[in-house]
Amino acid sequence: MRSARALLLSSFCRWIYLIESSSQFLVHQNVVHMKAIMYDLKISKAVRKKMKLASKYTMIKYRTDWPKPSIKYPRQVLVRPIISGICASDIHQIEVNISYAASILARKENPFPLGHEVVGIVEEIGSEVQGLSIGDRVSHSPVASCECYGFDYCESCKAGRPETCQAIAGIGDDSALEKKYGGRLKFGGFGSGGFSEYFVTFAGQLQKVPEGIPDDAALLAEPLAVAIHAVKRKLPSDEDTVIVIGAGIIGLMIVRAIRGLGSKCRIIVLARYPFQEVVARKLGADKVISEKKVDTLYQKVADTTDGHLLKPVLGKRILYGGSGPDIIYDSIASDSTLDDSLHLIKNNGTLVIVGMDFGVTKKTDWVLTVYKQVDVLGSMMHGLEEHNDRSIDSFKLAFEMMMEEPTLLEGLVTHRYGIDDYKTAFSVASHKEKNSAIKVAFEFGK
Repeated sequence: MRSARALLLSSFCRWIYLIESSSQFLVHQNVVHMKAIMYDLKISKAVRKKMKLASKYTMIKYRTDWPKPSIKYPRQVLVRPIISGICASDIHQIEVNISYAASILARKENPFPLGHEVVGIVEEIGSEVQGLSIGDRVSHSPVASCECYGFDYCESCKAGRPETCQAIAGIGDDSALEKKYGGRLKFGGFGSGGFSEYFVTFAGQLQKVPEGIPDDAALLAEPLAVAIHAVKRKLPSDEDTVIVIGAGIIGLMIVRAIRGLGSKCRIIVLARYPFQEVVARKLGADKVISEKKVDTLYQKVADTTDGHLLKPVLGKRILYGGSGPDIIYDSIASDSTLDDSLHLIKNNGTLVIVGMDFGVTKKTDWVLTVYKQVDVLGSMMHGLEEHNDRSIDSFKLAFEMMMEEPTLLEGLVTHRYGIDDYKTAFSVASHKEKNSAIKVAFEFGK
């Protein structure tokens, strides 16, 4: 028969066990979960997707039980999104319709949250964050440069080009700080996270939204900053004739950027869909051409720009000579639009490639860059710009433009969805003509 002491000890142990079990249960119950759309970058999935052996959304994971992220480094900030826009690059990633070269700039953790066009509220700040406070309304840049991490500046950053910073690829300054972030090639990648109820980013990637700019307009600051950077790569003179290929949000923002930066050049927009014409003209386009037949399109461009179309032995006609568009901004940059750009640009003109709908090209006749002596410029994201005798961040300049004409961008966010309706949102963003969509966004409760 057990003694009273043994019974007491046994009861005590059971009591302790129950307390510990309850504590573990409470800890588990207290873990905050969130809704999120995560990109699952697995080579096997990407190959199956490329071979059309996988489902439409095989590259993403949507769940309601992702753990709420927490700040790991003192320069980081926790943000709660209000509204997040779907970018064409998000669709390209989901469809695996993007250059393999982009993999060197991908996030190192996996899976990672999608969505880089974000307006949100600062929820928590790291110990070394300055200039931001809890409750601030902010917009987000996906570029995490040396400054964000606290590294000594690389050559790109020294040159005022943080958009091509080597830290994006996981190359730091070979210091102890680099090791704290995981070491060489163990960190980096373009930042994102807007397709979730919370995300963590670096303070250097955030820009305060000025009072008076509504959330849906502030959402367009990132694509407008992209457009400003592209236009700054080759700013048109007042006498130039410019073609903007594409009237999606980036193409439209290029028109706005050209006018906002003060150029009175002639702007011709090549739009896929007639409903885009009204917006393009509102933002400053002089003419909009919506034509699907290539030969007819070329003729209309030649007639509009006094260009000379010549017919080679085989293939499409070529605009050649001293007349025609001086600058072409290709906001789509597919294999076919790049080929169109080189066929239509005037001799000694400039092509600025802004879109990323291409990888290894099969149709583009690149020899035209030699025959016409065309300058080809790439434009990556956004960074620092020289403007009115000062160096200014593209984002700040975008907000200044918005403040000058606060109502100009109203109505460009045409579709809003809750994150639960992500399939519908992605479908609408992928089929703009059917839905008359300009910018599609996820909206979160404030």
